[in-house]
Formats: sequence, C-alpha cells, structure tokens
Amino acid sequence: MAPMIGCVRPARCLLALAAALVAVPAGAQDYVLSLEYETKTEGLGEYASRSSSGGRQALAERVIAETPTGSEIEYAIPGPRDDIRGTAEWMFPVRILVAPDGTKTVLDEGELSTRLDAWLGEAGWSRDVCSRWLFTWTAIQVQCDPQAAIESVEAYGMRPGRVAEGEEIALVGVAEPVVLTGAGTRDGHHLLVASGPVDPHFVREQEVQTALIVAEISGENLSPEAADAQAAGIDATGTVTVEFAIDDTGLVWRRTETSDMVVTGREQCDETRWSVQTVTRTLKSDWIEQQGL
Repeated sequence: MAPMIGCVRPARCLLALAAALVAVPAGAQDYVLSLEYETKTEGLGEYASRSSSGGRQALAERVIAETPTGSEIEYAIPGPRDDIRGTAEWMFPVRILVAPDGTKTVLDEGELSTRLDAWLGEAGWSRDVCSRWLFTWTAIQVQCDPQAAIESVEAYGMRPGRVAEGEEIALVGVAEPVVLTGAGTRDGHHLLVASGPVDPHFVREQEVQTALIVAEISGENLSPEAADAQAAGIDATGTVTVEFAIDDTGLVWRRTETSDMVVTGREQCDETRWSVQTVTRTLKSDWIEQQGL
C-alpha cells in the first residue's frame, strides 16, 4: 500500500512489508526471489485525479550453513554488479543468521560498514546525510545502518519454516492475525489463502509518515504532532488478502498479496487505493537463463 501526496502522485512507493512465511530452502540450493508490485490510486470527488506506479526487483538467496543456532543465509542482488544502484551498492551481499524463531542477525556488519564508508565517499557525502530523505525518481531514504539490510530482506516476506493450512500469520495493515485455509491447486502447487480487514490506525500512520517525508524533501516545517493532527480524522475500510502457492513440503514458490481499500477523512480528498505484490521463487540457474545472462 503506497501512501500518497494529496490525490496526485505517490510520495514513496512503500511496498507492503509482508510478515508471511516463506520457507528457508534446504541444503545449499541457490534461489532468486523476484518481486513485482503495482499500485493504483483514484481520488473521489469533482477535482480528484488518478495515479499509478509499479516496479520489480530481485534478491538472490543462498543457504551457507545449517547450525543449531539457525540458518546462515547469504542475500545478494543478482545480475551484473554495475547494474546495482543506491544503498544496495553497500548493503549487499550480506550474510544473515536466521534463528529458529525467525529472528535475524547480520553476521558481517563490519564489512557492510566498510562498504558504506566507501559508498558515502564516492558520493561526496558525510554521515550527516544518513536517514535523510531525498527525491530522485521517487522519495528515498539514505540508509546507513547495516541492520537496515534485514528490513530489505524482509520486504520479500521471507521467514524460516514451512507454511501449512490452519496456521496463523500476520499481514501488514491488518490488526489481528489471519488463518491460512486451503484453496485448491494450481500449476502443481497447493494454494493457501487468508484475508483480513484493513486497520485504519495503520493507514493513519502511513499518512503521517508521508506528510513528514514530503515536508522534509520540500523544506517545509511540519512537526510529528502537527502531522498526527492532520491524520486524526482519517478512516479506512477494505481488505488485505494473501495467497501462497506451496509444494508438498510446504515450501513457498509464489506469494501474492493484494490490498483494496477506501480512505476517507483526508484533508486533500477521499480516495480508493489498490495494490498487489507478487514474490516468485526461482532456481538461480533458471533465473539466469531467463535473463539471458
């Protein structure tokens, strides 16, 4: 779900960060997780307008070791190194320990910090720029914390374990856990689905974050308290739905999350918001062949 500037365009395409379960593959098998997203927003009223955005990205996943303390996994940006831009230049590759309870720990923080200093130096920046918001083709935050690599990984919805019918999971934007239920088969995979109502509090928090980001980029003076007051009257109704395509072992090969809502009480105008995010697991060898690399 992407927060909007007024009813005109996205301030930042916030990918819905799923807390869904995507299994850690066994052995040393290499995979690529391909993420695609699309958002559409339409203002309601005489002077409202429409906007849309979309994109794709990918993350390679390789299990280095299985230990009693968890799975040591290397995440990297697949494809030519010269094609990597932004904070991903210093953030990846990264080695992360995934504990049995899902807790993630960066194992090579020192190496990431060294790459970060080099990246800042090449851009002519000091660490004073860290955490600031900049606008290029979209709004981006300059991340300087090696722990931010965990957030980037979790944007793909990855977590250890297998997914099973009857399991409770958390969905971003939904207040309470939802339960996975069977929904037949497709393309040789078992389907599991779950859905829940949109949490208005979550939508208000997005509005506050968007307002503060826009103010920072445009040089306006807006306090968090003032942003909270602006968003206080916002309400939202709608549904967030997730679908998993799993194999017989419970390994997730595709995950699709859809959000559809109506947001009212905004200062600019009421609007409808729709978004879909799909993450597909592919053998790395197959992905390389598909990309013609």
